[in-house]
Amino acid sequence: MSKKIRDFLFIAFIVLFIILTIFISLYAAGYKLNTSWPPKFRQLIQKTGMLILDSNPNNAKIIINGEEQRQSWLIDIGQSSITTPTKIKNLLAGEYTVRLEKDGYWPLEKKIKIEAGQSTFMEDSILFKRSLPLSLALCAPQNLSFSPDKKNIILGEDGTILNIKNASTSAIIGTNNNNIQWSKSGNQVLLDGKLINLDNNSSSYDLSVIGKTATNFYWDEANKKIYYQANGNINCILTDKNIISTILSGSNYTAYIVRNNLIYTIENTEGQNYLRIYGLDNNILKSSTYLDNGNFNFRQDEYHLNLYDSKQQTLYLLSDYTEQPIITKIRPVINWQWLNNNFLIWHNDFEIYSLNTSSNKQDLIIRVSEQIVNIAWNKIKNYLVYANGNQINLINLNLEKKEPITLLKAKNINNLVLDEKNQLLYFYAQVGQQAGIYKLQLQ
Repeated sequence: MSKKIRDFLFIAFIVLFIILTIFISLYAAGYKLNTSWPPKFRQLIQKTGMLILDSNPNNAKIIINGEEQRQSWLIDIGQSSITTPTKIKNLLAGEYTVRLEKDGYWPLEKKIKIEAGQSTFMEDSILFKRSLPLSLALCAPQNLSFSPDKKNIILGEDGTILNIKNASTSAIIGTNNNNIQWSKSGNQVLLDGKLINLDNNSSSYDLSVIGKTATNFYWDEANKKIYYQANGNINCILTDKNIISTILSGSNYTAYIVRNNLIYTIENTEGQNYLRIYGLDNNILKSSTYLDNGNFNFRQDEYHLNLYDSKQQTLYLLSDYTEQPIITKIRPVINWQWLNNNFLIWHNDFEIYSLNTSSNKQDLIIRVSEQIVNIAWNKIKNYLVYANGNQINLINLNLEKKEPITLLKAKNINNLVLDEKNQLLYFYAQVGQQAGIYKLQLQ
């Protein structure tokens, strides 16, 4: 080899070394060569951004703009897939479609925007299981009542209680029990005038002393009182002293409830409906509000007292301020849930809405083409499950494109309830030829 050739190779090696050093240094500093065509020389070298991904569960494959992300041959000769959690560096600024896939789970797809010189986070991405429903009990269509701890279900018309954990059923005192009120602990229940201890299926209190005409029971567990209607009056019995007293009389009470030392009533006077509030201790009328003609009942949960008109499908949000007890009214409403003290969701036939009462902001979550019959929402992880009678759908509300995932197709789906960990969905359905209560694992 001549000296001229050796000198040329030496200079070429030095130039190549300098170029590689420059490019490696730029790459390490977060810059990348823009290989788009036609080339834009002013944008030949661009500052890049980084994408930080995580998922629940981990080890999901990552596909960006249709291309599966794999380890560089410099790092891994086998070109194995990159999985979550991970960091993907040196992405040019712009919009990307990121898809996460894992065997046994529904894929997740999300659009993200990478900014030059910045890190974009796509964390806590939830992947939902592709699972089959597991039968817990076979039964006819009926209302289900879940205990506060989500450990038991009462099948009112069958007169049985189902233990969710071991799928065992046992008979309970009485049948056709549709008016069900649970104790906070979940071990006692008031069923149409029968106070029952579920630990031993025995009567906790004998209500036969009030007679067979008693109806519309309301249990004040904290104060050991049971309210009921009889002979046109609203009465109260102290269960620890067997003392009966009349609370209100002289009107046509179509509904009532006790809350915060007040008694709320719906009274029909000469064909007109009124919401009236009385002091529980002195029976003094504190307010009277005219209501449109309807079929009213009170519903109370751990957050709020509500009044619902099933005839007009109107939900009245009530406050404890007796002079103006109605905060607002919403219609049409078929079913609703309070997720916390300030956040309400509800649905009509084809739409699901939310309301933040602290900001008075109302949002349409989704509009669907088939009639909605039931909803359940995990507020913490922000996903919504709804049924339209023939299928159960799930919507991840963290995604910009809120396309529902069809988890299950069946018949007569209703009574959707998430367990205490929001990992299992309980519901009533006819799957194949078997109708009853099922559970479906979501996570």
